Amino acid sequence: MTPKAWLLFLLFTSVQMAKAQYQYPYSKKADSSSSWHNITVNDPYRWLEDLKNPEVLHWFTAQATFTDSMMSNMPFTEEIYKELVESDIAAPERKFSVRRLGNSLFYGQFTGREGKLKLYRKFDNTDTATLIAAAENWGPNYHITDYQFDPTGQYICMVAQDGGNELNKAKIYSIAQNKFLPDIINGNYKGLVYNQPGYVYFWQTPSYDPHVYNDPNDYVFKKHKIGTDSSEDKIWVDKESHPELIDFSDGNYLWEITSYQQCPYEFAWVVQTSTTGIWYRKSFTNDKWEKLFGAEDQVTSINYYNNTIYYTSYKNAPNGILMQLDLTAPDATRKTIIPEQADPLDYNSIAQTKNYLIISFTKNGVKTYSRLITLKTNKITNSPFREHTSKTRYFPLNAQQNDSVLIAREDWAYPAFVMNAKIGSPKEIPNPYYAAPKTVYKDSFVVEELEVPGYDGTLIPLTIIHRKNIKLNGNNVAIVHGYGAYGDSYPVAYDQNSMLLASKAVVICIAHVRGGGEKGNNWHIGGLKQSKPNSWKDLNSCAEYLIEKGYTSKEHLACTSASAGGILIGRAITERPDLWACAIPEAGVLNTVRGEFSAYGKSQNDEFGDLDNINDFFSMLETDAVLHVQNGVNYPAMLVITGWEDPRVSSWHSGKFVAAAQNASAAARPVLLKVNFKGGHNGDATTDKATNFKEQAKKMAFILWQCDYEHANK
Repeated sequence: MTPKAWLLFLLFTSVQMAKAQYQYPYSKKADSSSSWHNITVNDPYRWLEDLKNPEVLHWFTAQATFTDSMMSNMPFTEEIYKELVESDIAAPERKFSVRRLGNSLFYGQFTGREGKLKLYRKFDNTDTATLIAAAENWGPNYHITDYQFDPTGQYICMVAQDGGNELNKAKIYSIAQNKFLPDIINGNYKGLVYNQPGYVYFWQTPSYDPHVYNDPNDYVFKKHKIGTDSSEDKIWVDKESHPELIDFSDGNYLWEITSYQQCPYEFAWVVQTSTTGIWYRKSFTNDKWEKLFGAEDQVTSINYYNNTIYYTSYKNAPNGILMQLDLTAPDATRKTIIPEQADPLDYNSIAQTKNYLIISFTKNGVKTYSRLITLKTNKITNSPFREHTSKTRYFPLNAQQNDSVLIAREDWAYPAFVMNAKIGSPKEIPNPYYAAPKTVYKDSFVVEELEVPGYDGTLIPLTIIHRKNIKLNGNNVAIVHGYGAYGDSYPVAYDQNSMLLASKAVVICIAHVRGGGEKGNNWHIGGLKQSKPNSWKDLNSCAEYLIEKGYTSKEHLACTSASAGGILIGRAITERPDLWACAIPEAGVLNTVRGEFSAYGKSQNDEFGDLDNINDFFSMLETDAVLHVQNGVNYPAMLVITGWEDPRVSSWHSGKFVAAAQNASAAARPVLLKVNFKGGHNGDATTDKATNFKEQAKKMAFILWQCDYEHANK
């Protein structure tokens, strides 16, 4: 036998041994391909894209059954489950979205071992609260997601979601009558029409099946007047009446229509080729909409005050600027209120009270500070309140009436702490309705905020959370989280599961890779389309740093992300499988070149690319994890998770990646597909707490199992 033949024999044998160790459900290959720009792309697992095909459903069911059997007796599962339950029992009963109206408090709460939020009303002259809404009011698979007061104070619009498919249904509750009205919202609820009291609006699409593509040209936005028959609902916007807003032939689609109390205008947000355009018109008319901002203006948020709007823009300002526009003279020169700063403006954290606008800035996405703008004079001052070393956010309590706010301070290693305050007074008072956080892990951890060199010398922010006095001898299990897409920074948040693992000497890391917004818009562009490889190369550079400095070793290292972060994880492990012991992509984008053919169609082309554009096409080839799976490679263990009802990232992304990896990997490590058949993009919200904790425990146990926690530092 020649040396080359011997090498091929050994390679074939190793792959067969790996396959033999795990008797995966059979994944057939079928001849299928597509050609773009004279390049033919073979796609042997395309048959899995037909999610309505009984053969495909059978394959996913078999994979789910196999995964459940593999994960049924993992070490550490029961131990972690018990600790999750104990932590939950020790925590105080928490209230959510506490709001006052007249002589009543309204709030949401999880009660006992139940896993679904319920809404309560408590009168000031009583000691007990009354249940006013539960998920069962909508149906067995629903869970309540939000509630809103109508501007008149007469009604509450309560919103629930059907399983994981993100179909929102609203019910109208009469506060005076203390009961639900018979109103029916025949579509996907969008929100209140704030400058037209007594109205809500919703959108209708030809299908609400998450596996069916809906042409955005067919979207219809309607208004519903509370207390009337739904047959009287009027069209607000559709393609026939307002083609200036709905014209998907140009890649534009209407996302939402916003309004403000005592504002004579309404605003339409139209997703365009590179960002969002904003159109406006006088309310209560059927006038043609006029463009206020085009995509080129790169406007990301607006706030209304007295016929003017304050808006954030990234045009020629990668860190963002705050501008002012007089709506009575929109062609006049626009005024700069806050010019570009050294740190990025966080447009997701802008808050408005009666007299102030609160603008937040972040350093590397993790440390915040704020500026207050007096709306009458545009005077700018520093926040009078203590700015936390990590995340500080302000939530107005009654923006139309006063300047009272909730101040929520949160850290990676400590839960959010909420205080009441009023702008104009430096005094803070503990909020009586949001229980002070309690954790058995208080003062147990060290949080390091570092910048580590990437492959090209770029400094990458890296958060490292670990138990005090760990040994840097390379023998710690470490988990690296990341995202790197849409210009969104990885949010600072206390995560109970991560802290539980950190208490076991697991090192928790967040790699703030390019593609996110941690260092402004340029950080997003640095991980977008042709520059997207920077995202996963940054993740791998952070892994190399952790290994070099002794935090962990490749035998103990895991990575995880979700959604668009599937590109990050999928390509990190297919480019450098030698760096990782375990990977968990959840609801992940893993088959980029086929993304346009999912239920969301071309709506994500701005971020991932357009197949008709030759430059985008080649970048999409590079970002596609399925296409980079190679035979005979020792891939890390994988737990790939998908929600069958996911309307954003179709389950076939995960299925095709798993089929390819199971057939190709030469490693004696499992490649598993977890399917939540009632779940959506954010998991399964239909389960009780016990079931939810068991699933969380299994996911954490999988990491410990595959990262050899048994022989790691404790």
